[in-house]
Amino acid sequence: MTSEPLSLEPSISSADAPYTLELLGLDSDVLMNAVVRGVREAQNITNFHPVTARGFVQWSETVAALRAQLSEHNWRQADPQNSPRVVSPDGQTSIMVIGGNANTAVSEDVTPGTARRRGPSTAEAVQCNGQQMLDLIFELPALRQTRKPLIWVLLYHWSKDEPVVRAELSLPAEILDGNITQWTHRIFLPPADLSDLVISRRPAGPQDDVDFRIEELP
Repeated sequence: MTSEPLSLEPSISSADAPYTLELLGLDSDVLMNAVVRGVREAQNITNFHPVTARGFVQWSETVAALRAQLSEHNWRQADPQNSPRVVSPDGQTSIMVIGGNANTAVSEDVTPGTARRRGPSTAEAVQCNGQQMLDLIFELPALRQTRKPLIWVLLYHWSKDEPVVRAELSLPAEILDGNITQWTHRIFLPPADLSDLVISRRPAGPQDDVDFRIEELP
């Protein structure tokens, strides 16, 4: 791996995504397969489930599918503050899964946001990225061991009124009042066709996960 800077444009089209993702040790099919798995599994929710079930199942199944696929490529899972991540073999790239709003993967001219307000674990993740530089740096081996991983977000959006699910792998730069408002880099993924999806009846409710912390009582 080169120690020279890897220059990335702020927005990378789905056509150019495969090359960029390869440099990060990723594949667009793996990412979109995880997103599609989440949507399909969420269709098993019925009116007997809690109203928050569909969003939670879609998110959790996406996380599980992403981790399972990347584990075959020596990525490892981590759960800081009960916030699930998957971390690259060299420890320099981390990915968290978040549901996005309707602006997700629409256009480089439209800034996406999160579907729901995020909790402290997401805020800390964005702050960990700090003042993001415009270039991703592949550092010398001696220095790479001391750098914390850049935390990317697999941002997805699906609506029962659309025949596709959209997603992007993006690097968050700023979070305000629980909403991610700025991104340093956005890698658009090819949308996945879900026109064959049989949509189940279910109660309306939040479509995203809820940050929470589990603490042992004294």
